Amino acid sequence: MGMPVGTSGASGAPRQAGGAFGRPGRVRAPRGRGRARLGAALLALLAAGGAQAAPAGQQAATPQALRICADPGNMPLSNRAGEGFQNRIAEVLGEAMGLPVEYFWKTYYQLGLARNTINAGNCDVLMDMTSDFEMGLATRPLYRSTYVLVTRKGIDLELDSLDDPRLRKLRVGVFQSSPARQALYDHGVRGEVQYLFYDSAARPEDHPGKLVEEVAAGRLDAAESWGPVAGYYARRAGLPMHPLNVLDDEVLEYSVSLAVARDNRALKERLEQAMVAERDAIRAILDEYNVPLVQCAECVVSGALPSHGPYPEATDTGFRPQASPQALTAMQARLARGATPDAELENAIVGMDPGRIAWLLEHGADADAAMAQGGNALHLAIRNEQPQLVRQLLEAGADVEARNRDGWTPLMLAAWQDQPEAVDLLLGHGADVGAVGGDGWTALTLAITYGDGEMVRRLVEAGADADAANPSGFTPLMFAVTRNQPDTLDLLLTRGAAVDRANAAGVTPLMMAAAGAQEPLVRRLLAAGADPGLRDAQGNSAADIARRAGSPDLARTLDEAIAPVR
Repeated sequence: MGMPVGTSGASGAPRQAGGAFGRPGRVRAPRGRGRARLGAALLALLAAGGAQAAPAGQQAATPQALRICADPGNMPLSNRAGEGFQNRIAEVLGEAMGLPVEYFWKTYYQLGLARNTINAGNCDVLMDMTSDFEMGLATRPLYRSTYVLVTRKGIDLELDSLDDPRLRKLRVGVFQSSPARQALYDHGVRGEVQYLFYDSAARPEDHPGKLVEEVAAGRLDAAESWGPVAGYYARRAGLPMHPLNVLDDEVLEYSVSLAVARDNRALKERLEQAMVAERDAIRAILDEYNVPLVQCAECVVSGALPSHGPYPEATDTGFRPQASPQALTAMQARLARGATPDAELENAIVGMDPGRIAWLLEHGADADAAMAQGGNALHLAIRNEQPQLVRQLLEAGADVEARNRDGWTPLMLAAWQDQPEAVDLLLGHGADVGAVGGDGWTALTLAITYGDGEMVRRLVEAGADADAANPSGFTPLMFAVTRNQPDTLDLLLTRGAAVDRANAAGVTPLMMAAAGAQEPLVRRLLAAGADPGLRDAQGNSAADIARRAGSPDLARTLDEAIAPVR
């Protein structure tokens, strides 16, 4: 991608799923308790049941190939022709590990990146994730980079502060959701916002480096961008590049890692060994692509650029709207030149600009128009974690049941991202708590899998069906078992969840708990009336499954429980 994935963005930096160009982002597991690792026996059991929407499984100890999740059109990071530095690094690592490299092509700029790649078993390695990546297992940091300001030839600019008055006289291009844009904005540099929504599979020509190309063409004086993207295009055009990380207390530098599924620790360790062994080759590739490297003691490849060092503790975590009279005037000028109100509405939501949103909704913009990033305006406001905008759009009549590309409603997206305020707003406007996505998820199963107990309780109390099964027969109770959530399990049982309901393979929640050697859950389920004598489609009882999982004591407990039940 054009930003690191893991914080949220688009310029090659780490990003959040569906993040915007120009900033590293984090594909994050939403706020909530830590996830329990699933044992191999439980994963095998889930696989036997065809568990669509179940966690990715333990990978084979001896993989036959290094399967890379790669973006098909995101230079200079990757493309189908293998020309990106991620492609080159992957080949180096594959050779060091004695494995051929295979690719699973998936645009990094979309919702559910980890869910649809490493956690679905489609591929094993995501590249350029931030090192605090939460939806998988991150390797030791490979390198650290920074946001930069690229200037056109002839501009003599040696920055030592973002308060430099010369910046306010330049035509500066900024990405709509970039931390560098925020840093410039905080110092009075408004910039010309690049509203770039990138479909790397369909339109690779609209890559994040296009902003730097605007500088090279003389249409902009300067542009902020994530360094690994900017460096490549700046070198090709002979443009100066100025690191921004030490000029502000906004976080503008990130360590970048590879990421695998949580239960693939063996691959993580092999990758780290190969990374260290091929340190010099990897550095040579990064240098060839002009990636600005920041000093980083824990990184495999450390750079020469100074690091910012510790950041002050954040004090302002609230809504920071980007509204300004100039932005409204500029938008009206774009409309006069032929821009559509619906496209500008998307820009205003990404720009967190309630003033522009209100004006557009009063002048013909459709709150339910399809957004380039998928879904309607509500989906976009939720993706950007802006409940104030969710409220504004709901009051304007936005459809609470609109579907995005995954068939998710806004409520499902808010539950996945663990946004309680947005969930309450949507429920208050009549959102269907039982809606089912195109991939079988519901708001409740998403909350169990990615949220926390309070979100689960909120949805159950709003009427979510505690016993609704997905197309593979997996119930909320089963998701609670696979996530080792005893409190959620208790809540679901008190709300009528069928304790012995089996999935398509005849697997019950008790069998899943046995496979995971989860004795506290086994005892809870038995106390709730679970039948230990039931057998799955292959004839295995919960005790048989526990024995195969290497839990003889638990198997004995289950055997002893059979007689009283019968």
